[in-house]
This record gives sequence, structure tokens and C-alpha cells, in this order.
Amino acid sequence: MDIPPSPSSAPTGALVFQRWLGAESNKAFHALRDEPQSVYETIWNAWLESLQPSTDKAQPCPPARIRQWNEARAEDVARFLRIRAGQRANHEPERQLSEVTRRRYWRVLDRVYAYAVQQGWLETSPVAHLPRAERPRAVEQLGHCLPPALWARLPAQFPDSDCLQGARDRAILLLLYDLALAPEEVRVLTDDCLLDDLRQPWTPSCGASPAALHIVGARKAQQRTLPLTPRLGTALAAWLQYRQAHNPELTGRLFHSRKGGGPLSIRALFHVASKVIHQAHADTPSSTQQWPLHRVGPQVMRNTAIVTWLRAGLSEMEIVRRIGVENTRALGHLRHQLETPTPGL
Repeated sequence: MDIPPSPSSAPTGALVFQRWLGAESNKAFHALRDEPQSVYETIWNAWLESLQPSTDKAQPCPPARIRQWNEARAEDVARFLRIRAGQRANHEPERQLSEVTRRRYWRVLDRVYAYAVQQGWLETSPVAHLPRAERPRAVEQLGHCLPPALWARLPAQFPDSDCLQGARDRAILLLLYDLALAPEEVRVLTDDCLLDDLRQPWTPSCGASPAALHIVGARKAQQRTLPLTPRLGTALAAWLQYRQAHNPELTGRLFHSRKGGGPLSIRALFHVASKVIHQAHADTPSSTQQWPLHRVGPQVMRNTAIVTWLRAGLSEMEIVRRIGVENTRALGHLRHQLETPTPGL
């Protein structure tokens, strides 16, 4: 176990971010959202740049000298988060800085500095001292979904199980598509989660494909056993056969990274999901391609699977059981999808 360094030995701004990112990525059920890690890095880099001397007259009270990340004060955080006329988002320059974006910036700073305090590099966080009036207000986050027509076309883009990577990615995508697993649940699945039709542990030597998936999570609601669709069972069996042939020592975690056999990262999972979504969208005839892609990634696939079940008339209690949440309030961020026209039908 690493000994927390003293404040005088605090790492550089770039290094503290990378260490925080690594710590977040290794958490089981408290990880980052399904956005590329580069989004968070861009926000952090913009924050570090804001601590440098500025000649921009439109920027109120620029810092008089270069300030390191561990020298930042609450007023620096307030200035970074303050909306000014014509201001653009640091991570997407074509977009105006909105209240939702401000809150995203605030959350990144808050979490990185909280990590730094925990590691002993700072005694207190400048974000924690930000006056309440300067903090971005909480904004209700509505879940993004794919249009039904695009969702229906998605499986045609899933890779075949004819190679190591194709077999892995197909199994991952079907877990998201057929079972609506949470991204972090996919990442932490283990070999012993697969069961046969008698709900006994399944291994490739059983011959037939696995019939069920037992999920173990941090909360009681996450402990559940889900039947596998035939195509998902076949895909999982194919993946394990390729994995065994490639490297018999790759055991424990069900999925691994392509390089070195390490755990599947949230970034790799995002890439697998976003790639097929973009492919399906690009392959849609231009005459019917009337919907933009607002969000892509594994969480969007989970959201869309849930909304598809709701539209099909599946009871909310059954959906809650399937997705491993406490109660139907967890569906609140998706209810607006049932009240608006469904594009792409």
C-alpha cells in the first residue's frame, strides 16, 4: 500500500489527474460516466491553464502570477466556473457554456481535489470553500436513448465471433443489448458468473452454451440471476473458447483488455459501444437518417434497452429486477422518453 506523500511532495497537475483517473477507473460501482476520459482531461487542463497569468481584459481579476494546482483558492474556482457573455465550453469550443456544463466542470474539480486531500497532498480543497451562491445548481439529468429504428439496426453491426477481438466485442455488446447491464457490471463480471440450465457453474468443458448469468454487486438489488438469450449464450461460449486458445492463464475477470490481459477499462468499453452505434448510424440511408446522435456509449445502450422494454409493456417492477436497482424511482430519468415522439420509426 502506498504511503500518502506530504503536501510538499505533491505531484504535478498532470500527474495528480492521472492518478485520480486511475483510482476512479478501478472502482467497481462508482466509476466515471461513459464519456471518453479525454473529456475529463480536457476540463482539467483548461482548469490548469486558467491558473496562469492572463492578458484577457474580459476576464475579471486575472491571477497575478502562475499558481500551481495545489495553490488554487476558492476565488480561482469561482472565476473558472463563472459564465461570461459569449463564453464557450472548454471541452467543446463550439458549444456555449451551460449550467449543465458548469456542473460537470465543478464535479471534476471537486472529485480531483477530494482525492488530493485524501492522498495527503492538500489539507483542504479549494472547491469545498466555494460559496454556495457560486456553485452550479443541480440540474436534472435526463437519460439519452437511441431512436428505435437505429436501435433495431444495431445488431447487424455487431462483429462476428470469428476472431479473438470479434468474439469479445460481440459478447460485450449483447450483454448491453439483451440484458441492459450497467457498464461497470460488464467490466467486473467474473468467469464464475456463468451458469448452466440447472443454475450450476458453467465452464467451456460443459459443451452446451451457458444459460444464465449471476451478477454480484455492492447493493442487494444488484444480486440477481438473469437468463441468457440463445445468441448471448452462444457469444459468451465462443468468447471463452477463443480466450482459452489465446491465453489459458486469462482467468478470473470475464473480459480483458486487448493488450496485456489487463482488466477491461471504461474507455475500451466506451469504444466498443460507440463504434457500432456510429457504424449503424452511418449505414442508415440518408433519406431516412433524420435523427442526430446526441450521445453514444454503453450507458446509452442500457438506457435504450430499458426504454424498449417499457414501450413493449414490460412491468416496471420486472424491469427494476432485471437491471438491479432498488425501486421504480430509478427509472425517472427515462420516463420523458415515453412522453415524446419516437424518431426514426
